[in-house]
Amino acid sequence: MPPHALRLVRLLKWVATLLLAVLPLVVIQAGWRGAQAPGWLVTAFPGLPQGTVLSGTKSTLVLAVGALALGPMLAALWQMRGLFAHYAKGEVLTPASARRIRAIGLWLAVLAAIQILLPSVQRFVLTWDNPPGSREVSIALTSEMLWLALAAGLLVTIGWAMHEAARVAEENRGFV
Repeated sequence: MPPHALRLVRLLKWVATLLLAVLPLVVIQAGWRGAQAPGWLVTAFPGLPQGTVLSGTKSTLVLAVGALALGPMLAALWQMRGLFAHYAKGEVLTPASARRIRAIGLWLAVLAAIQILLPSVQRFVLTWDNPPGSREVSIALTSEMLWLALAAGLLVTIGWAMHEAARVAEENRGFV
């Protein structure tokens, strides 16, 4: 691996490691602040029905539902960190690296699916105690969600292709 690529891989491994440690702390801190000042919900969820009561409990529940996305994020970061560790050791075209790439894609696909469902659940949590007719459940797709799903599919496909390439390379080494 060229020296500049090795430096980049080491930097990316460090960033992934840092994010694995920091993201849960950020979510906990946001939950604490959100429970204290539920007014942020008006900005985060525009167009709530008139009369929707915002409270610390609702804010905490909305943040707890949103925190479910943290699992796939951390799983993808863990796989990225492992992939960068393989690359730093010069293990580029290997079945292990291919599995990591495929796993990153799968976790990002899970994240994309969760990001479609979570806002609906959060809106329901915010409006569940509204009078009938002003409770909300809606599903929305954004271009970011679609790009994430497409990138996830691309990574899964690249992981499969790399696995096949690693198998062929190993087979070819056996003939030499």
